[in-house]
Amino acid sequence: MRLRLESAVFLSGAALMGLEIAGSRVLAPAFGTSVFVWGALITTFLASLALGYAAGGRLADARPDPRVLSNVLAGGALLLWLLFLRPEPLLDLAGRLPVPDRFRSLAAALLLFSAPSVLMGAVTPFAVRLSARDVSSVGTSAGRLSAISTAGSILGTFAMTFFLLPALPLAPILFGLGATLAVSALLLLPRPGWLRTAAVLAAGVGAGTFYLVAPPEPSSPLPGGKVVLQKETAYHRIRVVDQGWRRALYFDNRLQGFVPLAGGDNRERTYHDGFLLTLALGPSRPSSVVTIGLGAGVTAGFLGRHLPEVESVTIEIDPEVVRVAESHFGFRVDGNDRVLVGDGRRELARAVDRTDVILEDAFFADSIPFHLMTRQFYELCRGKLSANGALAANFGGLLTGEGNALFWSAYRTMREVFPRVYVFCRELREGKAVFAGPAILVATMSPERRSRDEVQEAAERLSRELGRPQVAEWAAFLYDGEIRGEGLPVLTDAFSPTDALQHFRRY
Repeated sequence: MRLRLESAVFLSGAALMGLEIAGSRVLAPAFGTSVFVWGALITTFLASLALGYAAGGRLADARPDPRVLSNVLAGGALLLWLLFLRPEPLLDLAGRLPVPDRFRSLAAALLLFSAPSVLMGAVTPFAVRLSARDVSSVGTSAGRLSAISTAGSILGTFAMTFFLLPALPLAPILFGLGATLAVSALLLLPRPGWLRTAAVLAAGVGAGTFYLVAPPEPSSPLPGGKVVLQKETAYHRIRVVDQGWRRALYFDNRLQGFVPLAGGDNRERTYHDGFLLTLALGPSRPSSVVTIGLGAGVTAGFLGRHLPEVESVTIEIDPEVVRVAESHFGFRVDGNDRVLVGDGRRELARAVDRTDVILEDAFFADSIPFHLMTRQFYELCRGKLSANGALAANFGGLLTGEGNALFWSAYRTMREVFPRVYVFCRELREGKAVFAGPAILVATMSPERRSRDEVQEAAERLSRELGRPQVAEWAAFLYDGEIRGEGLPVLTDAFSPTDALQHFRRY
């Protein structure tokens, strides 16, 4: 019984921490992956463990029977399978609560994770009570079983982070966590009768049918869209969605780019056209372009088709994004192109000597990596740019917080490094106080300030050369009104409160 008890403690510890890591992917489609989401998960699991420790100890003193602990583990397995088969209603409920946005992820974590985590938290103190033969051995039993549980948690964290989440869809992972608890429950039965064993196996088969054989159809973030591919990666939940004439790439619920199903260029104006303004404000004929963030490969693909003589380097942190761009969006690398898989800042410093243009298009589903918006990062970019080079950065208004605080903080930071920074945004140009759509910052090495007419003329000339009138449309969005960065911080590696600027303007 001792070996089986220790095995159950080890497996429940592994399942507990595996569920916490996988929990980030459960919450991500509704709440993103910000520090608030991780804080919600950690808070929920710590609170649940505290409650489970107390309840498990009291239950063990009242009924020190391995069969009771087996029932606790079986209950945890059933709760896990039931809650995560269809988590969307609870996520939707939490998302509509009348509380500040950053607390809604905490509500969702409590609704989904607290009950099974309390039951898993009860395992170790219950096992200590079963293991201790007399008062003199309680300390030894508690230390040994706590170490075994912690070892299981280490394994669960390591396996989930480095192997399971990058390789498997979420459904079989969640089923496997419940199955781990079910196996632990069976281990604790001294003589498992056929009825109890059959009940656990029946529950496992039923859960396996829903999770593995007939999993729910992936939901489309687009009305009437068809999900062609859904894949969990180390960084995102990737979805490829067909809707009408176009195919779109999503990270969780956030659109990253789209291409026509028939191939060729988009005919709609997108922020990718705003990126091309770097060719109007910087070198008219660049010899090299570095793009940080591949997405669906829209920008890199356009450059390859229309400026094949330009050396293109694309840096993408997620290798699965590269594979999806190639397999589902027609992205191809020719002899003049390179794709580097790694962190944008690190690869820019390591693998790029000099370039004429840098395009920053790096997004998680709900945020921009903070280390790609700091003064030190922009200084790195400036050091890599040629004498007439230019840097462009894309910002989605919905990700920049109250009053677009994150955007204006990034603008102020960029102005600390570059002599000229231009703002292009349709909504700001139309006189709106804040913007929800895309905005482009273009920073140039040249201190010369181009007038509106000069920018428009250069963009129209470039539009004719590229056969892309949308570039000239973006030039018309040049904003030369009030700059609103007063009171906002210059972002640095030591102090970059991006989450605070996104969710509440205080920092």
